[in-house]
Amino acid sequence: MVNNLVGGIIPPQPPIEGQSDAHVLKSRLEWGEPAFTILDVRDRNTFNEGHIMGAMPMPIDELVERAVPSLDKSRDIYVYGANEEETAQAAQQLRSNGFEHVSQLIGGLAGWKAIGGPTEGIVESKTPAGADDYNVVDRLKNHEQNQPKGGTSTTEAIKKGASSLKDSIQEGASNLKEGIQEGASNIKEGISESKNSIDRDDSNVGS
Repeated sequence: MVNNLVGGIIPPQPPIEGQSDAHVLKSRLEWGEPAFTILDVRDRNTFNEGHIMGAMPMPIDELVERAVPSLDKSRDIYVYGANEEETAQAAQQLRSNGFEHVSQLIGGLAGWKAIGGPTEGIVESKTPAGADDYNVVDRLKNHEQNQPKGGTSTTEAIKKGASSLKDSIQEGASNLKEGIQEGASNIKEGISESKNSIDRDDSNVGS
């Protein structure tokens, strides 16, 4: 299947596989490809609690009757259920009803979350962020620990950068102060010259 490419930037995708891991789907989402659909065949309450962002809810007991009239049978479809068995069952139902490009998403929602794929839903919105998601210090520590030994550490690089920034600010402030003082001196001299000129003019008028 040839996808509609934008200026040749998005690479063409090979034919969809019968099974795909979460990385394949995430890659397509990150490229912004429009020509595929994600189906969540779990029950509606479970779907509402949390699901892959952008997935369509189609409970497996309603799958065929809802998918046939609403989806193009040549469209790429990624499907996942509560477990691998349900996922395989849903994929088989779709293929049996004429859908040509159906792929079982291995690992389902859990596999998707394991690689940091975006999710949405009631429970997902309440799930606290990881310990270092909003803590810059912890994130820097983790980054530094993962760096190879030797060379400049992240902390040292930050300290060096902060020191350079401080020096630049101080130098800029010094230059600004000198500029203000020089400008004030020029204004003062200008006022003094203007006053002397006025005094001379008044003197000439009086004479």
